[in-house]
Amino acid sequence: MKLNTERLHTIWHLTWPQGIMLLCQFVIGITDVWAGGRIGAEVQASIGLITQCHMMFMALAMAAVNGAVASISQSLGAGQEVRARRYVGLVVLGCIGIGAIIAAAASFWRVPILRIIQTPESILPTAVMFLTATIWGLPGQYALTIGAAVFRAAKQVLIPLYVTITACLLNVFGDLAFGLGWWGFPRYGAAGLAYSTLVSVTIGAALMLLLLVRHRLFARESFPAWRWIRKGAPYLLKVAGPAFGTSFLWQTGYMVLYVITASLPFGKVNALAGLTTGLRVESILFLPAVAFSMTASVLVGHALGEGNPREAKRTLLATLGIACAGMSLVGAAIWPWRMELAGLIAPDPAVQIETANYLSYNILAVPFTVASVVLAGGLNGAGATVYPLVSFSAAVWLVRLPIAWLFGHVLWQDAAGVYLSTLVSQVVMSLSLLWVTLRCRWTRFALTARHPSSR
Repeated sequence: MKLNTERLHTIWHLTWPQGIMLLCQFVIGITDVWAGGRIGAEVQASIGLITQCHMMFMALAMAAVNGAVASISQSLGAGQEVRARRYVGLVVLGCIGIGAIIAAAASFWRVPILRIIQTPESILPTAVMFLTATIWGLPGQYALTIGAAVFRAAKQVLIPLYVTITACLLNVFGDLAFGLGWWGFPRYGAAGLAYSTLVSVTIGAALMLLLLVRHRLFARESFPAWRWIRKGAPYLLKVAGPAFGTSFLWQTGYMVLYVITASLPFGKVNALAGLTTGLRVESILFLPAVAFSMTASVLVGHALGEGNPREAKRTLLATLGIACAGMSLVGAAIWPWRMELAGLIAPDPAVQIETANYLSYNILAVPFTVASVVLAGGLNGAGATVYPLVSFSAAVWLVRLPIAWLFGHVLWQDAAGVYLSTLVSQVVMSLSLLWVTLRCRWTRFALTARHPSSR
């Protein structure tokens, strides 16, 4: 496939701001883990467990993001601006409401949730405190997430970048000032870390909503009549339903992986802390891949909205090639520095070793992981979310978790079995999604100009 200059320019123009935005989100997470490690290994382990709880709570938001990007980008690509604004209102108001409902329900089940995921008794009080702050921040997190998706679907990627930078700076300042007591501020320890995140997310959400109104993406047309909702909502649910299934099964799969790690026969605490730290280090490695995935989703959606499925497929494959080539080079470059990277975050020598072991397996999986992320993004932009649902769910529940238990608890009896399972499952995911992209008619899931929601 020939890569034309215009396509490359468009991919780059949309990708780099999203990459920086994701980097800011990584800085927030890594600062929490780093500061938690300075307070104690129990705090660091608690942050890892609560991060997985948070991602499970965010499953509906991730589903709404896929539905929003597909419906809004395709509507704008087709020149249906009123339809796009109606979808904006539907997803923004719906997400804020869902976030509030989940927060209210989870508030009554904090301790049972932590016991279900096998939280060690030694860290339970700290984990409850982190979970409380996370639950209170869910409505703001939902608003922040869906607002960024709306701007992305409209190809206005700089605005959510500015909001994310603001939230990042507030969070980092709060961690250092009120978590560790820098610059003469009172040191609140773990509580300072937890509530700094809550405050920064809330302020960022308010700013995001204000900017949606200012840029007329959230306007009078964003409050559609019930008659239109009956016509437009089914497509949103058709896209978001499988996306929710993917997100929920993926996150619950990671929760089970944490349970498997927390119940290993030997070295469970160090393995749990190492997995937490390793995931944070790994996340920065795959930031560009996620940014490319977001770009693929938007460009595929716009191309299909314009009625050009051939361009949609070409753009997806071009994005895939650029992302895999670039990220494989990055993985090769950081391979010799695995232990040094682990040492930047985990001061405990035993945790450093576990983190480096985790990174060894995941760097080997780089081309497969990148391919899975980018291809899933493109298919989601087309509204074909059922394919990632089948691929991701099968790879996690039929491949990753059985291998993690078999090697982690029976054969090797250590964390290396868990790490191996991630590599094997990524290979399965990437190959299955590539087959779908090349052989299946995934463009048929897109909206059309004659869709009932156009009226």
